[in-house]
Amino acid sequence: MLEVQSPETASQSVLLALEDGIRRIRDPREVMAFAAAHLARHLRVDRVCYAEMDEAGERFALQVESGNGRLPPLAGQQRLDDFGDFVGESMRRGEVLCCDDTAAIRGLSALQRRAYRDSGIRAHISVSLVRDGDSRAILAVHHADPRVWTSAERALVRDVGERTSASVLRTRVAAELRRSEARFRQLFESIDQGFCIIDVLFDADGHACDYRFVEVNGAFARHTGLGEVVGRTAREVVADLEASWYELYGEVALTGQPRRFEKQTVGMGGRWFEVYAFPLEGGGHQVGILFSDISDRRRITDAMRESQSQLAAVIEHVPVGIGLFDTEGRYLMANPHLQELVGNVLPSREPRSRWRAYDAEGNLLAPSEYPSARALRGETVPPTVDFHIYLDGVERWIVFGAVPLWRDGKVAGGISVAQDITERRRVESALRESEWRLSTLIEGIPLLVWRSSDRGHWTWASPQWEQFTGQSQQDAVGLGWLASIHPEDRDATLQAWARAGEREEMKVEHRVRQAGTGSYVWHSTRSRALKDPRGRIVEWLGTTADIQQFKNLHARQRELLELQADQSRRKDEFLAILAHELRNPLAPLRTTLELLVEAGDAPFAPALARMQRQVDHMVRLVEDLLEVSRITHGTIELRREQLDVNEVLQVAIDTSRPWIEQAGHQLEVALSPHACIVDGDPVRLAQVFSNLLNNAAKFTHAPGRIALGSRREDGWLRVSVADNGVGMPPERIGEIFNLFTQIRQEKQQMLSGLGIGLTLVRSIVELHGGRVRAHSDGIGHGSHFEVELPLVNTSNPGEDDMATDYTTPGNRHRVMVVDDNRDAADAIAEYLEFAGHDVAVAYDGEAALARFAGFAPEMVLMDLGMPGISGYDTATRMRALNSGAALTLVALSGWTHEEDKRRSREAGFDAHLAKPVEVATLRRLIEEHLGRG
Repeated sequence: MLEVQSPETASQSVLLALEDGIRRIRDPREVMAFAAAHLARHLRVDRVCYAEMDEAGERFALQVESGNGRLPPLAGQQRLDDFGDFVGESMRRGEVLCCDDTAAIRGLSALQRRAYRDSGIRAHISVSLVRDGDSRAILAVHHADPRVWTSAERALVRDVGERTSASVLRTRVAAELRRSEARFRQLFESIDQGFCIIDVLFDADGHACDYRFVEVNGAFARHTGLGEVVGRTAREVVADLEASWYELYGEVALTGQPRRFEKQTVGMGGRWFEVYAFPLEGGGHQVGILFSDISDRRRITDAMRESQSQLAAVIEHVPVGIGLFDTEGRYLMANPHLQELVGNVLPSREPRSRWRAYDAEGNLLAPSEYPSARALRGETVPPTVDFHIYLDGVERWIVFGAVPLWRDGKVAGGISVAQDITERRRVESALRESEWRLSTLIEGIPLLVWRSSDRGHWTWASPQWEQFTGQSQQDAVGLGWLASIHPEDRDATLQAWARAGEREEMKVEHRVRQAGTGSYVWHSTRSRALKDPRGRIVEWLGTTADIQQFKNLHARQRELLELQADQSRRKDEFLAILAHELRNPLAPLRTTLELLVEAGDAPFAPALARMQRQVDHMVRLVEDLLEVSRITHGTIELRREQLDVNEVLQVAIDTSRPWIEQAGHQLEVALSPHACIVDGDPVRLAQVFSNLLNNAAKFTHAPGRIALGSRREDGWLRVSVADNGVGMPPERIGEIFNLFTQIRQEKQQMLSGLGIGLTLVRSIVELHGGRVRAHSDGIGHGSHFEVELPLVNTSNPGEDDMATDYTTPGNRHRVMVVDDNRDAADAIAEYLEFAGHDVAVAYDGEAALARFAGFAPEMVLMDLGMPGISGYDTATRMRALNSGAALTLVALSGWTHEEDKRRSREAGFDAHLAKPVEVATLRRLIEEHLGRG
């Protein structure tokens, strides 16, 4: 018997069958498929489909469909509004849409009617499935023919959709839980995070009050700092643990809902934990906890938040425009400076009538070539694009650049930077104007002006070049201009260009051919590098100037200097010869005077003393002339040794004391109590200090006061000589060390000299690495000289060669005197005879050799510059004639340079004495070589 069911009963059967069928299905898509097929069979429709909408509710994506093949399949995503504007609105509102015949729908556009034709749908019921206020899924029933839907059918479709949607959600959640649990179980032994299983404990009132650790992984102790916790309760492990932890885990155990949270615990030293707690199936009140110690991360996050705050402050105040734009080119953020620059109107990819953009070469750019558009294509655009805008009627230039922002390998937006270059543009415009004016000026000046690229390749030459050389600008460019340079000067010119890059300038002098005459004229070429704003050399600008007149003047000046040098050399030679020739008449005078003084002729003693002082003064003048000659020729030499300058000062005092006492002056001496060791020549230094003492005595009115002092200070020895004499004008102190300088005052009757002594002082001191200074407060206020010498760090000064006590020998020696100056030879012979020696005299070399064998001298004092046989040859022949007895040969000469002494040693001489010979020197020489009595 056929039983007829009511629509309500039939629907309940369908729903029960649906519930029974999907209860055992665990895959969401299988639930959708079962429900669609079940509903299609019951309603006998051509297709039932289950689709899901996007978040905006504008599109739907088909998940499953079940049909009999009468309708073409739906594929991919489609827009709801393609089937009518009311379709999308209805589905987004969560309504049930029912249509008996789509051909009868009014208000559809042509495209919407075409969508129905292409899909074959003539009748449909579409149910929007709403969850928590959001429409997410659609269950749709489609039929290829018009059909009048009953209210029971509409209700059934809605109920099937809601139950299917709920089941899909449950299966998805269950599937996700299963996958999650499987992952946690798999990760339990390998994860780096802490993991534990706990058993939550409840009190009599059902409140969570503690939990016991059932199992922990190896990372547990590292994240918590707790060890040996399995089997123990949380209160036993951490007595101060907050109760909120028990409550959270108790909630998870009772509700079966997992919890994910971040929480800090004071009971464990303020650590922060990121926790995922979930119930364990079949475990009673057991909860699984996956956690990490995020204390460092929280600190980093806080630091990053602070850093971001600081960065935001920097971006806000930095004097550069900075903006952030999205993938559509829309600006999401602009700092105040950028807003100020553009007036809240930012350049986008859309053309703007007020914006014009230019590249570095000045080409107008389309909006698609704006920095932001290029950045969205993945390019990094440096700030080289200049935008020309008018803001509130004011012209402004802004340079823009942009860089892309990447996310997951795709461009997610970009950052732009901007800077106001209006002033720079004004300067560049003014520069172009200036360059135009300069070019006009260049064409009017008499210099040859040109421009060049690297290494002298000309790019332009002024008209003056062609006028002077006859070479056109076309021929001069590149290296063509070299054809106008003298062949001998071309290599030097190219070498100057090769060095120019390092110095950023080029200088060279060369000869340039002059058109018409064909002659070469000296020119000076100078060039400087011109740089762009980035510091790169872009070109060279140079000038070539006629210096022929300067060359002529320089040549004349060189001739005059050579003539002056020759005259100076002749003067020096004359002084040297004059000094040498003066020695010859001085030698017999000095020796005779000393002989008369030692003879002790009382009536004439004062006269002899005056004569001796004047002769000594004459000798010193001659010695000074010779010293000047040596200094001028650079032949003065120092015999250095480590010596105590205090001892040298004693020698200088002894040398100058007769002058000081004769003038009636008082000498005050204050020497350093410590040894003052320097590396120097004792004779030369004694000469320095005696010259200063003599000067003080010479230029001080009697009775005067002279002070000599020495002191050590900062590694230097400072020796001072001060007097209360005539003084000097302060403005002329710088002249007194110049050669032949004499500062004379009106009505001055002081004893003067040649103006050589202070020149010698400065030269000798500087040869010792020292300095000498002079000071005077003016005429009548005395003078003060100070010599500075570098001290030697030693406590063993050299022995004082001046300390030897020379006495008159008590035995007789045979001495021969050989000199073509008869007076000089006779004077020395008379002194030697007076001293008790046997003396033989010869006035030339031949006579000396003739008497040599018969006299057999122990010492020969011989002049070197004799006519006929010279002293050198005579000495050599005497050595050959000597039978082997001891023989001392002593050279007498007005020439005492080191070269003269070396030559006398090579000739066989044992000593070299300067004319005129002092009696004390002669006596000491005899004692050293022939011995005391």
